[in-house]
Amino acid sequence: MREFEPAQIRNVVLASHGGVGKTSLAEAILFDTKASARLGRIDEGNTHLDFSPDEIARKISISLGVGHCEFQNHKVNLLDAPGYADFEGELVSAVRAADGALLLLRASTGPEVGTERAWQVLQDHGLPTLVAVNMMDKEHANFSAAVAGFNERLGGRAVPLELPVGEAESFQGVVDLITMKARIYHKGDGRVEEAPVPAELQAAATEGRGRLVEAAAEGDDALMEKYFAEGDLSPGEIERGLRAAVLGCKCQLAVCTSAYHNQGISGLLDAVVRFLPSPVDRGAMKGVRPGTEDEVLCRPDASEPFAAQVFKTVSEPHVGELSLFRVFSGAVEAGREVHNSTRNHPEKLGQVFLVLGKERREAARIAAGDIGAAVKLKGTATGDSLCARERPVVFPPIDFPEAQITVAFRAKAKGDEEKVASGVQKLREEDPTVRMEVDGANRQMLLHGMGEVQLDVLVDKLKRKYGGEMELVKPRIPYRETIRAKVEEHYRHKKQTGGRGQFGDVHLRLEPLPRGAGFEFADEIKGGVVPNQYIPAVEKGVVEAMTEGILAGYQVVDVRVALFFGGFHTVDSSEMAFKIAALNAFKNGMARAQPVLLEPIVELEVRTPKDYMGDIMGDLSSKRGKILGMEDTPRFQRIKALVPMAELYKYSTHLRSLTQGRAHHSFRFSHYEEVPRDQAERLISEHKAEKEAEQAQK
Repeated sequence: MREFEPAQIRNVVLASHGGVGKTSLAEAILFDTKASARLGRIDEGNTHLDFSPDEIARKISISLGVGHCEFQNHKVNLLDAPGYADFEGELVSAVRAADGALLLLRASTGPEVGTERAWQVLQDHGLPTLVAVNMMDKEHANFSAAVAGFNERLGGRAVPLELPVGEAESFQGVVDLITMKARIYHKGDGRVEEAPVPAELQAAATEGRGRLVEAAAEGDDALMEKYFAEGDLSPGEIERGLRAAVLGCKCQLAVCTSAYHNQGISGLLDAVVRFLPSPVDRGAMKGVRPGTEDEVLCRPDASEPFAAQVFKTVSEPHVGELSLFRVFSGAVEAGREVHNSTRNHPEKLGQVFLVLGKERREAARIAAGDIGAAVKLKGTATGDSLCARERPVVFPPIDFPEAQITVAFRAKAKGDEEKVASGVQKLREEDPTVRMEVDGANRQMLLHGMGEVQLDVLVDKLKRKYGGEMELVKPRIPYRETIRAKVEEHYRHKKQTGGRGQFGDVHLRLEPLPRGAGFEFADEIKGGVVPNQYIPAVEKGVVEAMTEGILAGYQVVDVRVALFFGGFHTVDSSEMAFKIAALNAFKNGMARAQPVLLEPIVELEVRTPKDYMGDIMGDLSSKRGKILGMEDTPRFQRIKALVPMAELYKYSTHLRSLTQGRAHHSFRFSHYEEVPRDQAERLISEHKAEKEAEQAQK
């Protein structure tokens, strides 16, 4: 493929609710533009952009798919983002590389749960958008209702660019409201015939054209004056005004398609080229000089110094990692050394590629405004900036969504722990919304992610790609133990073994600290009754004792321990003796200091449509939650509450079920509180049973 000027490039992300036909639409686009020789089908598992075994088996998009084609002397880069909520991070990645968007609606339902979230992401990033009402061939298809639903429910300003000729089984074409001519589409092969506007659509077309002219006039002040003076605009003026309105995000133009039957594709592509922005329209990408706040503007010009950002990483065993990048300025040739300004090290791009699904075609260079790929970059990850050394620049990091679910995991087979951990780390580079954590206090490995489906896919990928098998289990809640009373405790460790003995004598004072204060050790020895060289050993003994409390084996916190008296033996005393004495003194003292269990409390925020307010608040109350307040926003209600972490396992799945997937949540750790008596008794009983089981096995 030849190199295109930035003004001839359209980088377009396809976004929607799951199952609305983004991948099928991409397949039809690739087929009609001769980028592909076949029209792939999801049911047959032979699409270009859903090619992984997981996607073929599940019949859903899991990873961001990238493809490209030529249309009307323009290059269109397609970024097919998954619609399922668990893979929202892929949409966020795509948006960083895109200049415009196609938002798909299901013709029979209009906006759905996933549409809401996708639209929010597009709005947050200020992407000019076209609306494609897809599946016009399906039963109950209603183009006007779908567009109206988008405007009313999501606050959009979609204006039809065309009207359907027939709907559901009778869908056969569209009326272009600018030219006032009909286009009749043949099923399957993409052929188009021009025809007059059907008589039964004349009135609707005239009315629709009037709304389109009004939208065009609103996009340009000069056109507005002419419209008021003459009451109409020429086709060229309509196009100019609409383009300005779309680029300014003042409106979204709506078109009709049936991707499965390859109908409406040429009209959609025509709208993409005419109305969505090029990299030149979007202007310079802003970054900063590394280590400073000095702004650097990277203009979409191939003559400028090279600057790009990696927006997606794909891990391939035996091949290495494939880094997909968007070039914001300059150009990069195969074999060139560039600078990773995010991590401050050089990278050599041995080869650069254009990507169409799993197919890679070697390119001589990738220039400003375009999307390319490189393999085997040594230390470059998703979000990293690549640039020419003479103009270092770091672009803003990609703002991935916060994790919604946490599970523990372990290797199925003994000895596979390292294989599993390293495999998870590599897969995490593919999907930064997955995070791995080692919880030393509870002796467990944790996975944080967006949802159960995402983590199930990760388990399958790990086995297939890296041969590691793991199982997901409910994580242990990081409970803590503390004391409520002040006590003093004496312990003497004395042991005679025939040779040199062991002697350590300590007097400890234990007292509670405010919640969240942690641990404090005080040396109150006077007169040298415990020599200075043994005092650190006393602190070590206390710290070791605090790793496993006496109630249920959880870490002890919020305690002040003072060593105020003791004794030693000139021959038999040692650091070990004092450490043992301190450990036992602490445990004995804690037993008398009114020990209690603490549980972690998180601050939960739920964003929900008003219809579900009552159900969510009632559910939070049943989970021992305390409502902090509510806030009304234009699109949803925001509920804040304090909830025990133990009550929120798989809460994302529960919330989706409770609200038909329309509510979202986030949370962060807040503080620790005492566990209610009945909960504490259960935890203590479970710990005792585990200990007895361990003893029985020995």
